[in-house]
Amino acid sequence: MAEPDPTPPPASESAEWEAERAAQRRRLLLISIAVGGAALVVLIGLLIARPWEAGTPAATSTPTDGQTSVSPDPDPSETPATPEPTDTASPEPVPIESPGVIVSGVTAEVTGIEAVDGVAKGPGEVSGPAIRFTVTITNTTSSTVDLTATVVTVDYGADRTPAGQLYQPGASPMPTKVAAGDTASGVYVFTIPTDQRDLVHITVDYSVGVPPLVFTGKVP
Repeated sequence: MAEPDPTPPPASESAEWEAERAAQRRRLLLISIAVGGAALVVLIGLLIARPWEAGTPAATSTPTDGQTSVSPDPDPSETPATPEPTDTASPEPVPIESPGVIVSGVTAEVTGIEAVDGVAKGPGEVSGPAIRFTVTITNTTSSTVDLTATVVTVDYGADRTPAGQLYQPGASPMPTKVAAGDTASGVYVFTIPTDQRDLVHITVDYSVGVPPLVFTGKVP
């Protein structure tokens, strides 16, 4: 059995081992620094991606398709009020020669009634004895009044037979509005047999939700 050689390695070989061990220590240190830096980068990325964990409020999500966004209730002071109409039309028929109330501040009257020969010009019209008259609406309020929905009709006799409307001679439509403090007029022609004119109703239907104003009496 051979005995170990007690002779120490040459000095050059010992220096090489020391250099090798130093290089290993440097590599271990660089690896440790690299691993620590990577861990720090990951930690910073997590904090940026999840800000609420760092005390920052989460961003408000945007509604996707199928979801409804809930808006805060509007301030009641910013919502314009819609005035309700005052139904003050005359409950009973008004004499043809007198003005009548449609709503508060708005009145109507029938004037200029005369007998004419009605002339048919449009589809469904029938020529014949007729009356022509003017309906004038007066607005004493402080606002413009809309007359777009205003309709004038006529019937006659105890059975209130509807009269046929014509547009000749000389009919003209009611304007669509009447300014504050002003008047608006329309001219109407309706056929009525000459022997059925002792009881005639002229109805001014101002708007839905407002009772019609009815004028009644004898016409020429």
